[in-house]
Amino acid sequence: MNSPARIAVAGAGIIGQAHIKRILEEPGAELAAIIDPSPKAQEQASGLGVPCFADLAEGLRETKPDGVVIATPNQLHVPNGLAAVNAGVPMLLEKPVSGDVESAMQLVTAAERRAWPFWWATIAAIAP
Repeated sequence: MNSPARIAVAGAGIIGQAHIKRILEEPGAELAAIIDPSPKAQEQASGLGVPCFADLAEGLRETKPDGVVIATPNQLHVPNGLAAVNAGVPMLLEKPVSGDVESAMQLVTAAERRAWPFWWATIAAIAP
C-alpha cells in the first residue's frame, strides 16, 4: 500500500482551515505541517500533533512535504509560491495568483523553468 501524501498548509485562516479539514478527512493524505505565524495556528498544530512554522521556507525545508497548499494572504502568494518552487515542493496556490500579471508570470516562469507542478484553484472548485 502507498504511503499517504504528506501535505503542508501555509496559511491557517478561513481558506487554510478548509484545506486542513479536507486533508484530515482524506485517508490518502496526511497533514505534514501548518505554516503560519499566528499563536492560534501554533495551538492548532500542537493539538493535531503536527509541527508549526512561522516561515514557509523553513517549514518546507524541515518537513519535506510531498506538496504544499498556499492559502496565505493574497499579497504573499507570489513570494510564497516562489519559495515552494525554490524548495522543490509542488503547490496548490489559492486564487488570485497575484494582483498583477507581471508578478504572476514571474511565478509561472519560475515553475516552468524547473518543470515543477503548480496548480491554482479556489477552494470552492475542489470542495466535495
